[in-house]
Amino acid sequence: MTDNNQQRPIEVQKADMALSDMTTGGVLVRDQRKRFILVAIKGTVVTSRVQVRSMSRDSEEIPKLTTFGSQVLYPATESQAPTLAQRSKPGFDKVTLTSQEIIACVDYPRHMLKSQVEGPRFKNTLLAYLGQHVQGDLENLMINGDTTSTNTLLAMFNGMIAGATSNTYAAGAAALSTTILDTTTLTPPEQFDTQANMVFFTNKTARAAYRKELGGRGTDLGDKNQVGSSAVQYDDSPVIKVPRFPNNLGGGSNETAVLYCDPKQWIFAFHDEIETQSEYNIRERTWTVVLTMRVAQDYEHEPAVVKTTGVLGQ
Repeated sequence: MTDNNQQRPIEVQKADMALSDMTTGGVLVRDQRKRFILVAIKGTVVTSRVQVRSMSRDSEEIPKLTTFGSQVLYPATESQAPTLAQRSKPGFDKVTLTSQEIIACVDYPRHMLKSQVEGPRFKNTLLAYLGQHVQGDLENLMINGDTTSTNTLLAMFNGMIAGATSNTYAAGAAALSTTILDTTTLTPPEQFDTQANMVFFTNKTARAAYRKELGGRGTDLGDKNQVGSSAVQYDDSPVIKVPRFPNNLGGGSNETAVLYCDPKQWIFAFHDEIETQSEYNIRERTWTVVLTMRVAQDYEHEPAVVKTTGVLGQ
């Protein structure tokens, strides 16, 4: 029997050598894994702002300190210990991240590979190319993940919108406005009022409605928003449009949501083992590259997040 490798076009043999040099057993080494993760999370609105972690096991627990109570200071009495009621006890909790495996299988016609593998840095090109393609899917999973979804990828985890349940406010199918944003900021418990780095995430139509309201004011701020030369914000927090935020929620399928949070509250984790495998299909004359990895996601402290629903999104 003739060795299959001898039947392969020279450009495919080059690709095969490049892939075999890239890893041991297909698992990306540390530097390659870091580079792939960087490509997968950079450049998009949400992925570049959230907390990204690496996992060494399929499931990991992250301990967290929650609160010391509402008051820790009391008047002191000489030679007398504080009463039991005056003693504070910290609250402890944990976030459990359980990873699930996802896969990308990409077929390249032979003629498309030829120009890519002739360069000396094919392995870097491959990692960057795959990273750019999975980037959008990962952001979609982070935002729109919902275990009730009919989309099999999105059904793997609850995302930022579906996962925010403790502090919610229903705007009632209204355009995004100062009133809605104000009520949103007043929705969480007072203990979270001092959080830094708070932002509003929503879709472009909702943010455009709020900007239009600001632009209608006969002030310098109104003029700047009218011509788009001013950052859109409310109460010192930026109002950020996210391309993948939905516009088909609600009874009329024309609504979106607003998230008010510190983006670092959201944890997205990659398992240490990210694998690439390759195969040449001689009958179809295509080259197949398969990427597999395990990911996990969840809020670090979900009660610090506010979700406003019923905002017109289209």
